[in-house]
Amino acid sequence: MTRALLSRTPLLLLVTATVAFVLFVSACGIFDDPGFIVYSEGEVGERDIVIVDPTGQNRRVVVGDESDDFAPVWSPDQSRIAFLSDRDGNIELYVVTSDGASMMRLTNSIVDESQPTWSPDSKRIAFTAPEVDGKPRIVWLALADLQQNRLIFGSESEFDPVWSPEGTWIAFTSLDERGESEGLFLRNPDGVNELRISESSDRSPAWSPDSKKLAFVSTRDGNEELYFVNVGIHGPEGQAKRITDNPARDFAPAFSPDGGRIVFLSDRGAGIDIYTVSRTGEDLKTLTRNEVDELALAWGPDGRIVFESQPAGKSGLFVMDSGGNQHQLSAGGLPSTQPDW
Repeated sequence: MTRALLSRTPLLLLVTATVAFVLFVSACGIFDDPGFIVYSEGEVGERDIVIVDPTGQNRRVVVGDESDDFAPVWSPDQSRIAFLSDRDGNIELYVVTSDGASMMRLTNSIVDESQPTWSPDSKRIAFTAPEVDGKPRIVWLALADLQQNRLIFGSESEFDPVWSPEGTWIAFTSLDERGESEGLFLRNPDGVNELRISESSDRSPAWSPDSKKLAFVSTRDGNEELYFVNVGIHGPEGQAKRITDNPARDFAPAFSPDGGRIVFLSDRGAGIDIYTVSRTGEDLKTLTRNEVDELALAWGPDGRIVFESQPAGKSGLFVMDSGGNQHQLSAGGLPSTQPDW
């Protein structure tokens, strides 16, 4: 079941498919150092895409012009960066090689795309695109042909797509007619399988590196807490298990590279701070204690964390080890936001 969504120019597929092939071939191995961090730099409305190593050295502007370029996401093979941009009017999805040499527009619609997530082989991207009624839908495409495919039909709307590391499933949040979560689902984009993970108000799914666990945020017990469920080849196995239990909000979970811990944000302190916990809910560690809020974070391949904070009233990036030791990554005059490692 495939269809192009709200395309302005049908012939664009023929042109961009050729460009896609060139981008796909030229990107292989072009700049595959996994130690680099990508982020958005600048004020909203005029942001650029920048990469830098974890020491703050070797900074490079990958995408920079008068448009607003933001929300960068590394491909798993580290050869490309997906990002959002308003350079052609509304917010569309683009891909650029990690050295900035080749860039391609992936979507051409009258709506604003968001939430790009890569397949583990770096050949496909899923994302959220609202239809004319404003309701978000999850779509995926292959870089080889750019043909857009609806992930699922028959639901009211969906968002929060996350591709499993082993490639079988896309986890997502299903929304009801009021735009509220009615649970998490798994969908196989290469087949017809659709499996329900939960039936409560759950969101923000996050896969473990081995694709055997799915962490998520739920308000099923009154406030935002973290849970996880085991996932097998046939879908969920057993009941979801609660990871955190605190009157505060716990959200934005992400598994560590070895799958042993989960990092998350919480307002249980003076501000929104960073915590880690074992996947069983034990050994809680507080990594930051600030009166300002931490806003975004990402694990690095070596177990360090890059995060966004505003200690001087302006967003900057910091790198932190598992013990909470940290150094500032970006110290320029422009805000640095939305890191991915």
